[in-house]
Amino acid sequence: MKDNMQLIKFFLPSFYAKPKQPVIQVLLLVAFIYVAIQYFVLTLSIYFIATPEVYLFYNILLSNGMTYILISYFAISVVFSQSDFAIFAHLPISAKRVVMSKIISGVALPMMVVSILSIPTFFILLIEFNLGIAVKSIAFLLIMNVLIVLFLLFLLSILNHYRSVFINTSLYLLVRMTLIFGIGISPILYFLIKNYHAISTVLVKLDVSTISSLSVSISDFLEIGYRFAMQQSLVETLLSLNTLISFIFLFALCYVLFKATIKMIASKYYEHGLLVSRIEKTTKVWGRDIQSSLVNYLQREYWIIQSEPYFKMQAILGIILTPICTIIFLVQTNILKAEWIVNNESFLFVYMVLLMSCMNNISGTPYSREGKYYASSMTLPFDPQKVYLAKVMASSCIGTISVVISYIIYMLFGRGDIITGLHLLITLLLVITYNLLSPLYDRRHPLLEWSNPSEAIKSNPTVLISLLYGLPLLIVIGLLHFSLLTFDVSPLMTAVIIMVIVTLCTITVIYKMFFEGKNMKGYVNN
Repeated sequence: MKDNMQLIKFFLPSFYAKPKQPVIQVLLLVAFIYVAIQYFVLTLSIYFIATPEVYLFYNILLSNGMTYILISYFAISVVFSQSDFAIFAHLPISAKRVVMSKIISGVALPMMVVSILSIPTFFILLIEFNLGIAVKSIAFLLIMNVLIVLFLLFLLSILNHYRSVFINTSLYLLVRMTLIFGIGISPILYFLIKNYHAISTVLVKLDVSTISSLSVSISDFLEIGYRFAMQQSLVETLLSLNTLISFIFLFALCYVLFKATIKMIASKYYEHGLLVSRIEKTTKVWGRDIQSSLVNYLQREYWIIQSEPYFKMQAILGIILTPICTIIFLVQTNILKAEWIVNNESFLFVYMVLLMSCMNNISGTPYSREGKYYASSMTLPFDPQKVYLAKVMASSCIGTISVVISYIIYMLFGRGDIITGLHLLITLLLVITYNLLSPLYDRRHPLLEWSNPSEAIKSNPTVLISLLYGLPLLIVIGLLHFSLLTFDVSPLMTAVIIMVIVTLCTITVIYKMFFEGKNMKGYVNN
């Protein structure tokens, strides 16, 4: 056990490295406090609106959802990472011990965060019920969170077992992210499908004229979910068991999943480690038959993204996140059917897609991601303009794929017309313009000294500062678009006006940055 603790202590700081910049440390602390306050306010609102039993149910549900999101974001990529293989491959440490330590270390922070967020719940349960029920409820909540974590990791360990079947790592990561999203969204879709008519009835009767009437409507909606969950055979079986038997059963299930996950990952630890090591050691050279030098620079950007699984995951996330939000947006629009939302649906969709496509970590950190490759761009006879252009094109390609898929989904819902086509062109031009501006700060102040690839993005203030370069343009265009619609300018004429303005902005930015060349040389010299 002592040896395992040493391994856990080794992995913990490598997974969750403390940001070096004080500004980022403060921002992370503020972000956590903000999330904690929002979570507490949400659970407290449910407590005052619903019955204690309904409150307890939704508190467990929210805690499970928070656990799933945190594990999906923080733990999965590091648990299945092979970056530690070069260190442990030649040491007399079994693969099972390494994998076990990685799992415990990977889920430590998410479970700690969820546990801290559950502290106010304990005191509310203590006030509403008694000490025994409060302790049992919190214990049940925590063990359900552990069960969700282990169940997800077990399913992903099965996918990881057949990793060599996939033609490349990007496809494997895409399938893994799709599986994670599918598992997370399937209970929600199942609930909506089974209770569509009941939910529609509540929404039709929704009264927001007073706070009390709104509370009644929300309470009715919460009751639907509570009754539906209590009618499920698995929940009925679990509630019918003795409390001690239920806990023993859940503990046993967690133990089996934990051991099975370790065995599945460890069985392929050396095989996948050798595969990743062989790929990383393969010499990368520019293609001899490629005539266009710009294609060579684009190939270099592709290699940089391919150099780390974390970068590939961010690129895939940048592609699929906007289409996912599009589906959620369209489903919510169809369910809510609020007059203001229906009248401005096209406008809201344009800027939802635009913001989701632009606010990613790919466009703002292209130089920081280079790390050890950055020296080659400074010492070798590379054209700085083409290096910059290749980075813009790489991030714009990711954004373009995301935008086009989102608009295809939007048109499949029957929203396609000439205005939609103009909006698509506006969105693509703004994505390109934003990507031209957002890397400017990172080019002057790249964060190159990082041991973990996540530090190049998560601990990098460039991500926030880059927003100041491109975000104001998006805000101004959005306000202008909204103002034209507010003054009863026809949607088609508004789209044409915005299209002309955005085209001029894009041409101006391209001319200033690449044809005048003054700004480019100034930033490089700095």
